[in-house]
Amino acid sequence: MNDELETEMALAALLAVALAEAPELPQDLLRKAFAIQKRHQFDREEQSNASVQDMQSLIDAYVDTQLGTK
Repeated sequence: MNDELETEMALAALLAVALAEAPELPQDLLRKAFAIQKRHQFDREEQSNASVQDMQSLIDAYVDTQLGTK
């Protein structure tokens, strides 16, 4: 199985579970979070802050949008 197919399957599984368990979460948010994790999956431990910072920014933007603060 190639990496692209595995990625597509993993994303499809994530979206399916999210739809069943948390349908209020936008698929766009989940796709962006998945992309961040995929991009940083092989970072060394000292570089892992980039993933955390990217996820924090994504979540902050989502919360701000939901609260209407930005």
